[in-house]
Amino acid sequence: MNESNRGTMVTGSVLIALGALFIALNLIPGINATKTWPLILIVLGIGFYLPALIWPKSREGLAGLFIPGSIFLVLGAIFLFNTLTNIWDVWAIAWILIPASVGLGLVTSAWIGKWDRTVIQVGLWMLIISLTVFALFASLFGDMVVKAIGAGLLVATGLVLLIRSFIKKPTAE
Repeated sequence: MNESNRGTMVTGSVLIALGALFIALNLIPGINATKTWPLILIVLGIGFYLPALIWPKSREGLAGLFIPGSIFLVLGAIFLFNTLTNIWDVWAIAWILIPASVGLGLVTSAWIGKWDRTVIQVGLWMLIISLTVFALFASLFGDMVVKAIGAGLLVATGLVLLIRSFIKKPTAE
């Protein structure tokens, strides 16, 4: 299959999947479209990821699309959490995760696009700092569910940094 047909095939498949999702959301009793609208943002995020995966020969040039794709994915996940749990107060601190989504996008873009390793490091630090600040505020100011998520993120982030400190290679001086 040539590359132009591959893109058309994937686009057609995505549109069919979206149509089937909307049919299910509108026709199946008990499924409420007002609760699942953030799936649109998640699908948009995946849509930004697809070109680099569909056209491997152009992957390095298309890798930058992972940055907006990651932003859409994270925003979709936050809004999905909000709509499913009805905990909208978390938006007072959830916006702190937007730099984390940019960091995730930088890491994936640099990895897929074979960019300079320093871009991965910057992305990882953006991700870690943003997650840590969110976790701290969530642990202090969230409701019971958000506090538990925040505390869990603090522990997970601490464990990742601790493990990283043990496996980090010494720098040559």
